[in-house]
Amino acid sequence: MAHSSHPNRNVPQEFESTIRIPCRTLDTPDFQKLRFDIYRTEKIYMAFHQTSNLEERKQWPEPCFKVGWEKYYSDAHRETGWQPIPDGPITNLTNLALHPAACAMHYAPATFEGAKAMISAKDKVVLFRPDSNARRMQRTASRLLLPKVPVEMFVDAVTQAVLANRKFIPPFRHENWVWETRNPMCMYVRPLLFGHGPELGVKSAKDHLFMVFVSPVKAYWPTQGIRVLITEHFHRAAPGGIGNVKAIGNYASGLLPSALAKRGYDWDNGKPVKVSEQPFHDVLYLDAASNQFVEEFSGANFMAITTSGALVKPQSDSILAGNTCDSLMTLAKSAGWRVDTRPLPVAEILDESKISEAFCTGNAAIVTPIAELYYKGKVRRFEKSARTRQMWDWLVGVQMQMIEDPHGWVQEIG
Repeated sequence: MAHSSHPNRNVPQEFESTIRIPCRTLDTPDFQKLRFDIYRTEKIYMAFHQTSNLEERKQWPEPCFKVGWEKYYSDAHRETGWQPIPDGPITNLTNLALHPAACAMHYAPATFEGAKAMISAKDKVVLFRPDSNARRMQRTASRLLLPKVPVEMFVDAVTQAVLANRKFIPPFRHENWVWETRNPMCMYVRPLLFGHGPELGVKSAKDHLFMVFVSPVKAYWPTQGIRVLITEHFHRAAPGGIGNVKAIGNYASGLLPSALAKRGYDWDNGKPVKVSEQPFHDVLYLDAASNQFVEEFSGANFMAITTSGALVKPQSDSILAGNTCDSLMTLAKSAGWRVDTRPLPVAEILDESKISEAFCTGNAAIVTPIAELYYKGKVRRFEKSARTRQMWDWLVGVQMQMIEDPHGWVQEIG
């Protein structure tokens, strides 16, 4: 038969060709002009978890429930279904070919992590707590019913992707990591897990992809301090929802509020309302139940320093646990600081007699001081940043191997 001589005879017909769709062309990175953006790099790590080719009782998510949901997502069960892509797992970075019914594009069974790689003061390629990122991805996988990625596989994938793109890691410059002249640049590392298999009904995909790509970046926000809008008209997450895991769907709800805030707008009665002639850098969200308690930004945690010097992290079942936030709390406790995790009323952070400093923190934000909060026509300015600076010095000092790493968080990989 004529078809038998086709070079791709073992490839399903629908994947013999792909439709090329116009999209943005990426820039080649220039370390002198970096933004927080995606740049052209060279390599990507990719692995797949396929069950659509198995009998129905072995197709995902049946293996999870056969073991037992709780046991499957515990350390007691090892997931062995992941395989490197052909000629992988490291391959040339290129666009993906997905079916229009790819489950993640319809029902969002997908999660990502934000990690980073740096050239340290010791001229080593280092990672910071990648195992913590791996475990958080597993927690998200358990909530979104995704096959888990083993911790050791995750860390190895990040390591391979970073080293395969080593030339794109910005060089170490001491002045970039000193508070007075800070201009942090590093390699942003993006592990991504999602159901790519085609599905029409609302259900889990049978096939999944795990990948890691990278991009050199500079600081996410202006390091000197940011201007923040506190809104009570939008909410990042609701009780009983998925705000406490890193689901991609959580970020979509913040796109409009952030875009409006950057133009000086809030929202009221179903439409944008101008509240400031000056732009805000981002939006700080309150709890959805009462609009009384601070939660977080769409992409970073919020922390405050009381006038007595205590470090406070807001408490809520809708807040995503942050690796950077956890590291700061640990460092502060080790230094003898009082560290509290408790509901934090918005009225308290606006009260100068109770809160002296505030900052946002995360993999991309690192430690960014808040210069000004706007809430319902009132402005709270923060003049002090001594303890926020101490947080920066401790965290960055450990990450960049400029001071001792008492907790063994930094991993040298090259």
